[in-house]
Amino acid sequence: MTNSPSDRDNLPGVSRVSRLMEANTRTLALLIDGLTDRAVARRLGVSERTVQRQVRVLMEAAGCRNRMQLGRHAALTGVPHLPAMPEPVSSERAPDGEARRLLELLLADAHWATLRSLQVSRRSVERRIRELMMLAGAKSRVQLGWRATVWEWI
Repeated sequence: MTNSPSDRDNLPGVSRVSRLMEANTRTLALLIDGLTDRAVARRLGVSERTVQRQVRVLMEAAGCRNRMQLGRHAALTGVPHLPAMPEPVSSERAPDGEARRLLELLLADAHWATLRSLQVSRRSVERRIRELMMLAGAKSRVQLGWRATVWEWI
């Protein structure tokens, strides 16, 4: 039996998500490492639009609607070739209850109406996301979703 991609597609238990994740692992690993789309494109020698397309394909295959969810999905399913993760922030610096609730809602793809139940505006949500990124030392939303999951913030 050969190990060609078409043979692997027919193997039981090999899901579409797994195949796509494998094909785009390097892109995803670089995003989790905190690189921008432009930096990933330069590193891989492809266009920025190619990277954005790969991210869309990964998100669609994984059922994710935003980049934070993609980071969480990657943390839960595993992605090879990742650099070592930094140690989690100390418990005194971990997010408070309100910030954790916001993370849960964002990772659950809550609509703005749900976020309004926290009595915050879109601008406030964006500010809180930036604060969470700073707290986690995350350079991107993908990286924030990854770290929040790995560090068990949610």
